[in-house]
Amino acid sequence: MSKASQLRQKAQAYLQKGKVDKAIEEYKKLLTVESRNPNLYNELGDIYLRTNDRVQAVSAFEKASLNYEKVALYNNAVAVCKKILRLVPNRLDTIFKLGEIKAKQKLAGEAEVYFLQYFDAVIADPERRGDGVQKQVDDILALVPDCEGICSKASDVYVHLGMKLNAAEMLAGLIAKNSIDGDPQRLNYYRSRLDILRQQLKRDEFDKVEKIMSGGGAEGGQGAAANAAPDQVPARGGIAGSPPTAGEGTVPGESPPAGRAPAISPATPAMGAGAAAETGGVDSAGISLTDYASDLSGRPAAAAAGESRPRGDDIGTQSDSSSGEPRKEEGVEPERAATPSEDLSDLLEEEDAQIESESSIRNFADEITSDVEEDDFRSHYDLGMAYIEMGLYSDAVKELQISARSEQLQLQSLEMVGHCFLAMSNPRLAVKQLERGLEISQTSGGDSMGLHYNLGLAYEALEDMDKAREHYEEVYIVDVTFRDISDKMKKFSTVS
Repeated sequence: MSKASQLRQKAQAYLQKGKVDKAIEEYKKLLTVESRNPNLYNELGDIYLRTNDRVQAVSAFEKASLNYEKVALYNNAVAVCKKILRLVPNRLDTIFKLGEIKAKQKLAGEAEVYFLQYFDAVIADPERRGDGVQKQVDDILALVPDCEGICSKASDVYVHLGMKLNAAEMLAGLIAKNSIDGDPQRLNYYRSRLDILRQQLKRDEFDKVEKIMSGGGAEGGQGAAANAAPDQVPARGGIAGSPPTAGEGTVPGESPPAGRAPAISPATPAMGAGAAAETGGVDSAGISLTDYASDLSGRPAAAAAGESRPRGDDIGTQSDSSSGEPRKEEGVEPERAATPSEDLSDLLEEEDAQIESESSIRNFADEITSDVEEDDFRSHYDLGMAYIEMGLYSDAVKELQISARSEQLQLQSLEMVGHCFLAMSNPRLAVKQLERGLEISQTSGGDSMGLHYNLGLAYEALEDMDKAREHYEEVYIVDVTFRDISDKMKKFSTVS
């Protein structure tokens, strides 16, 4: 038995005897052996909670989140961050981290929610004026540069920090963007805010601001027409990504509805099926790797088979829905076409980054599997779930087949094995595993909705629509809100 396994067993024995302090000491020793294993930090945080030591629990959870993030287990990192927020609800660094992770996953809408929450918390705290806040604001603007709601709120934060020029420059950029095909109401709102700041700026400072409004500055966006009268502002056109029109009651001093500014740089891809997997964090008594299971088990077979996990270097482009070609925005100059050598250089850099990322994930996976005992079924299940999130489905199947030997984990393990086979475009093997799980659930009384749903996906992939409909109906009669089951039933209602 390895040293790590011995330490873990010793720690668990202490926990069973109620000797929590001694268990903590064993976990500390264990972390000297497996210092990069986020599961251990997560478990240690839970143990600290048993002693009501929230400070040490939060510290352990932060390390768990950081190590999950390092190996691109973003959903696990998010789940642990949510555990922290349940302990310290308005912890700014954690709220910022949640937005940062969502931005790395290319989930711009969810990132915006967390970043706006972060901004509101900063403004509500008169003591929050340090350099750390300024850096985080700058980082947020770099992560979601084209989000109008973020830019508008950032100007409020700059005012709160006493950075009047930064606030004015931000508003000038918003005015420039809304001066061409923008919303007249929102344009007037930004102008009224800038007029208040104008009186607090020096002449040379406001000259810089006016340059941005006229389209001559870095923040100028689309530029032009900042000083036009409100009734001369062009009517808002159908620019993709533009924020929604403000309500009739919008007046200066009220925040207009947040939205996305006209796209200038390539837009982030839309959130795909299964992308919003986090539903409330990690149970304090369990391992966070299991939180991802419920969403993964319901991903459509076609999507699961062909989609890859979001990566930090994947950037999508907006395209016309009919032609598939990238959509050009009116009034925006197209970027200079890259030369073949530039294209090749960029491609090689991206491939190198991807290889390095995948190598670090594989090394991490090898590290945390090396000391897992054959009969440690819970660890094998958690590893299987981690492999699924990494996209290593064959490895996941091996771990989940071991965990399926446990009566307590058999049902969910078989369901996830079926999911893996769907993701590997092998619906026939998926059916065999899922049918086996369904037989067990019928005798044990376990939850079978995920099994039925995935069987529906598998039979749909096999083009056996009668059986697919049969399993979808089993889900629909129990819970019409389960995943996209309503849409599935509508689709099948049109099939004769």
